[in-house]
Amino acid sequence: MARARIFTAVLTLALIAAFALNVAPAQQAPRVPPVQDDTPDPDAAANLKAIAARGIKPHDIHRVYANAPKLQRRSSALAQAIRNDATVPRADRELIILRATQLMRGDYQFTQHRTMALSCGITAAQIDSLPRWRESSLFNERQRAVLAYADGMVSPEGVTDTVFEAMKRHFSTREIVELTVTASYYSGSAQATRALGVQPEKEPDPTGYAKC
Repeated sequence: MARARIFTAVLTLALIAAFALNVAPAQQAPRVPPVQDDTPDPDAAANLKAIAARGIKPHDIHRVYANAPKLQRRSSALAQAIRNDATVPRADRELIILRATQLMRGDYQFTQHRTMALSCGITAAQIDSLPRWRESSLFNERQRAVLAYADGMVSPEGVTDTVFEAMKRHFSTREIVELTVTASYYSGSAQATRALGVQPEKEPDPTGYAKC
């Protein structure tokens, strides 16, 4: 009888441990309250409605930024311009976003844009090798110029003349400025989400919004 009770106790503990391993930890809440749809602030409410009108449910980043709705509106306009109005190929934009946000430890942006980059032709193997891209054979010279530029932009040393000359061999002046603004915007966004405690979304957007 005693042996049976011991066996039952051990089995119960094993089941509890197995259950605990399969339960995902609760997502940490942002450090500031996300703004809800019923907010009394007309500017914030208008911003959230505008995001929903694009076919997506407002994410935590949108709801956190909605605490400063006038700045959010301008920031959102720049993000939309980068995505829809830039002339440089989307794959190049996604590549520089991934590298810049990776270096800035922007888990939110990197997670979001990984899916977008894959849809634009960047491979999973390339994304996984980004931390060691200089030793990788998976990137062509154009992509290596983009990655070196991203590294220079976030490093204390800055962009060297050699790195900039490589960019000029592959991109027009307009395209270089577009890539520079793109990396700058998402580097700043990475700083904001880290400071405000915005965590990556639990699930990818089911609408496929912003994919190529």
